[in-house]
Formats: sequence, structure tokens, C-alpha cells
Amino acid sequence: MVSSGLFVNLCIFSFFVSIMIAIRIFLLQRLAHKYKWMSGIYASIVSAILMVYSVTYQQITYDLRFLPLILTVLYFGYRAGAVAGITMAVCSIYLESHWLLTILILIFTFLFSLPLIRYKKQFSLLKQSLLCFFLHFIVHVLLTNYFWNTPIQSPFYSEIEYLVFGILGLGVAVATIEFYRKFYAVAEEAAYAGSDSCKDEEDSFFVRIMKKELEYTKEQLESFINHHMDAVIITDLEGQILRVNEAYEKVYGWKSHEVIGKKYYDIAGAFSKDVHENIKKTVAEKEAINRVEVVRARKDGSLVDLRITISPIFNGKDELVGLSGVCVDISEAKKAKQELDLLHRKLKESELKYRTLFEYANDAIYLLEIGSDHFPARFVEVNEAGCKRFGYTREELLSTPCHGIIPRDSDIVQKTVEEIRNGNLSFTLQSQFTFKSGEIKKLEYSGKLFNIENKKVLLIVSRDRTEYLKTEELLQKSEKLAAVGQLATAIAHEIRNPLMAIKGFMQLLTEKASKEELTYMNIISSEIERIEMITDEFMSVAKPQAVTFQSIDLQLLIQQVILLLQPQATMKNIFIELNSYGEMPFVYCESNQMKQVFINILKNAIEAMPSGGEIKVELRKKDNNHIHIQIIDEGVGISKERIKHLGEPFYSIKEDGIGLGLMICFNIIQQHKGTLSIESEVNKGTSVEICLPLD
Repeated sequence: MVSSGLFVNLCIFSFFVSIMIAIRIFLLQRLAHKYKWMSGIYASIVSAILMVYSVTYQQITYDLRFLPLILTVLYFGYRAGAVAGITMAVCSIYLESHWLLTILILIFTFLFSLPLIRYKKQFSLLKQSLLCFFLHFIVHVLLTNYFWNTPIQSPFYSEIEYLVFGILGLGVAVATIEFYRKFYAVAEEAAYAGSDSCKDEEDSFFVRIMKKELEYTKEQLESFINHHMDAVIITDLEGQILRVNEAYEKVYGWKSHEVIGKKYYDIAGAFSKDVHENIKKTVAEKEAINRVEVVRARKDGSLVDLRITISPIFNGKDELVGLSGVCVDISEAKKAKQELDLLHRKLKESELKYRTLFEYANDAIYLLEIGSDHFPARFVEVNEAGCKRFGYTREELLSTPCHGIIPRDSDIVQKTVEEIRNGNLSFTLQSQFTFKSGEIKKLEYSGKLFNIENKKVLLIVSRDRTEYLKTEELLQKSEKLAAVGQLATAIAHEIRNPLMAIKGFMQLLTEKASKEELTYMNIISSEIERIEMITDEFMSVAKPQAVTFQSIDLQLLIQQVILLLQPQATMKNIFIELNSYGEMPFVYCESNQMKQVFINILKNAIEAMPSGGEIKVELRKKDNNHIHIQIIDEGVGISKERIKHLGEPFYSIKEDGIGLGLMICFNIIQQHKGTLSIESEVNKGTSVEICLPLD
């Protein structure tokens, strides 16, 4: 049953192969360029007819539908084969139920046939066709028996019958086609050989086709050369110009009739050596010189920048017969590139200047991105000074949200957000901020709000004003001291002389006064002495005495001061204790001034203890270069708001004080290159610390 069905397929296939040859001879002579596509469609029609006359045995279909596909691929290429294969697949879907199996076999048969097109010169067409069918047969057997879900596998003898009939069909088809091709070639050669006139040659079909193709190719080449936007020049192997296009005339300024027949390196003038070397190199190596940038002279002597490509020209026998050159005018492009390079260089230099200014500025500079809520969201950029001020690295600042560095409730953020919400694009503010190290600094910062890439950013330039404000405060104190000096001089001058006269008359009146009057006289005398004491303090401020520094025993000096003030302390039930830790070295200082410092401080301590108590005076060697003196009392103490004003002229926490004693102490310690600091707590006492250098 299978054999009869395949025999019918073989007869039909052979018939249609013969029909195709007849169509090729009588109908398609003038449609030779479309013959491949029509062959693919014809092959699919034959395959569809073979499917109709197929035979089914044990649910397996047998026919020779794949033979037209194999022949189409081998004779007309993969494009015609693809047309045939696609049409066959569509027919299979409409004509049979197991169309998916057919499509899979079709795809693998087509893919396995493609490599033979590349190596077809190594095998005869008969061998190629048999090899393709054998590969198809393997695919057919594997898919039908092993990979396709059929209830019964196809019998072995049926597969052998399919193989035999396929080989017979291919043999008949290839033999028929090859016989026709050879016969037609012999007939054409005989017709050409028997012709004696040009008319006979023109009547030859292949000669007419060849002439038309040559004319068409020549027209295309002429159009390509004439309409090419770049200059084209064709020369022989000696450099003689054979052809130039219109673009050449525009680039070089030479007309075609002025250069054709001349040597190209004669036209080049000063650049003839360069041109000659390029021509010799191309002729010697038979390879193109690609995109070489050169300078050439125009007819008027001006220079032009060109990018040239020199290519060899070969004839049909692969012999080098000439050279072609394509010259691209790159003058404008080169000028634009130079301008662009200059612009890039200027931009780079400008960026470097601004980057240097940004990085090495003494002020902290921050670029902050502002969120939709007007709060700073993140750091976009920060300079080295800004990193040091916060105590973070640049990477840490840029990767941490702003609220992780600066709290949102801080004064500096609140003031900034208020300015942004008010619509101020530029502002300058002052604020105080506590940094990560615990250091509190007073800052003055300027802000500038603008947009970058549709994002609102804020440029902050911040300056540390802490030292400046301290200096300003010291300057104010100095101005006060200067005023005190002038006032003290005036007071000393205006009061001292009248005071001496009053004191003298009081002594005379005391001698003649009664007992009752004597009491009043003593009160007046004590007040006069107090005025004298105040005047002396003014004089010490206004006219500092010449000091003589010498090495003294500071411990002995303090003992003398304590001995001097002990009666006053005893009257107020106060005990003064002196403790020395270790051996005390001598201190280089002025003894009278240091005695005045300790008297003033101890008197303040005694006056601050109306209920009595203990005053401790401790001496210790701080290091090899300094000595440390600490005076601790148990008095009423001083509030923190008042401590920062101590030492200012005319500022005193005592009701009858004039505010000059501590000021004099600060000045004396400063002259000795030491430090004086005061710590106090209300109702707990005060500690005065003095640090003096040994040398």
C-alpha cells in the first residue's frame, strides 16, 4: 500500500519537474531575474499536490513533499527555499491534521540544507541532493518514532520504501534538470559559433542580457561618481588622472579638462612627494589607504585640509589597473574641532579655578539640595573646610541625610527654612551651633538659592565668627581700660591734692576736739583713708610702676600674704589653710604685683564668707614648665551670668566695690604670661585657679 502511494507521488513529482523545464524554456526567458522567486512558489504548489496524493499507514503519512524544497534550496538558494518552505507550512496547516509534525520536519530539513549552499562547489548536485535527503530522512525517522507522540511506531520496511522512492525521485529530477542545462549551453555555444555578423551576436540572448547589464552598471557608476558629495579622482598606476567629478572641481578649484591627462603629483605641487609615496604604497601592497588626513593646495594657492582614501581598482582577471581616491574636505570640521577643543580647554581651566577656589577656601562651603518641605535634604557638595568643621569625611557627608548631621530643630536650620519660605533667594544670618565634638561656635553664613536640573539647591558659605567676636570683646575691654586710665589720671589729679589738705586740717581739729566731736572726727578720718585707698588703686591703673622680675619663693610669698590677712579672717571666724604638694620651684615674677594679686583674691574670698568657714590655698607643680595655684572658698558663690563679666572695669558683685581689684589681677597675670580662671556655684563656693610659667 505504501509503495503504490509513493509511486504515484514519484510520477507526479517527475511530471511537474518536466513541466517546470518547459515553462523555463518557453515562458520565462524575459523574466529571468524573477525566476528564483517563482521557482519557490512553484515548488510549494508541487508539494501541496503531493500532500493531496499522500498515503497514510498506521497513522503515519508518506509522500515526497520535501523533494521540491531540497531542489529549490540547492538550485536557487536559501531565499527561494524559504519562500517554498513557508508556503508548504501554510498548505500543511490546511490539508492535514498532523501539520505540526510536518512543520518541524520542514524546519530541520531547511536548516540542515543551508550549510551545503556554502560548500556546494565541493560536491556535485546529485551528491548534494542525496546528502540533503538523507539528512531529511534521519530527521523524519527521529521525529516520527521517538519525539512525536504516536500510538504506533512506523514499520521499518515503510521507512525503507520512503528512502528508496526519495532517492529515485531526486535522481530523476537532477538528471532531467542537468541534461536540460547542458543541452541549452551547447545549443547557445553552437548558435554563437555559427554566427558571422554582429546582428547574430546581438540576437544571442545572453549577449543582449550582458550588454544591458554592462550599460546599467556603467550608468550607475557614472551617476555615483558625478553625484558623489566628496571629491573623486581616478588615476592609472602611474598617477595620470583619468577622471574627476564636479566635487573635485569645487574642492581644488581645477576644472576637469585642466587636470585630466596630467600626473596627480604634478598638480599637488609642494605636496608631490607625499602623493607619490601614497600611490606607490597602494600599488605595491594592493590595499586601500583609509582615512588619511593631509593638507593639499588649491589652484589659487590656498591650503585645504582633506581626509583621503585611496583604493585599488582591479579588472575581471583580478589585475590592478588603476587607483581611485575619495577626498573629503574637513576644513570646517577641523576648525570646529579646534574651536571645540579650545572651548573644552577653557572650560576645564575655568572648572579647575573654581574647584581650587572651592576646595582651598578658608570658609566652609556647602551645596545642599532643598526638599519640597523647604528643609535641606542632602549634601550635594562640600569643601575640605566644611568637612573639618563638622568632623566628617566628604563621603560621609554626601551619603548621610542632612537631618543626620544638622538636627531640624536647630536654630541654624529654622532660620534658614524661614528665609526660604519667605521667598528670599539671598540672605545672611548669624547663629550658634554645637558640633559633633561638643564645641560651640558662633557662625555667620550667607545663602544663595537657585535651581540645577529642575532641583532646588542652596549654596551656603559659612564663616566661624567665634574668635572674631572674642577679639571684638577684648577690644571693647581694652577701650574700657583706656577710659579707666584716663579717668583714673583725672581723679588722681583732681582729688589727691585737696584730699591731703583736708587730711591735714582734720589732724589739727582732732587735737582741739571734744570727746563727742572726736568720735565724728575718727569716722571722717576713716572715710578719708578709704578715699585715699581708692585713689591709690586708680593710680596703679593709670600709671603702672616699673616692674623688676626675679626668682622668688612663691610659697613663702603666699605665707606672708596669709599672715597679713589672718587677723581679718579670724575676726570673721575664717581659717586659711595652705597646702603644698611636692617641692615647689622658684617662680620668675614681680613679687609686689604677685602679692597684690593674692591679697585681692583672698580679700574677696574672706568678704564672700560672712558666716565663716575655710579657705584652702593649694600649690602644685603642673608640669616641668608651670606651677598651679588654686584658692577655694566656701562663700556665697557667683552666678554663671556674672562670671563672664568678672575682670571688666567698674563691674563688681559687692555693694561697695568699684570693680578694679579683679581687673588689676587679670592684667598682672597676663603680664606674667599666665592664666587666671574662675569657677563658682551659688551657695557652694568659688575656686580661683592661677597658672604661672616657671621661666
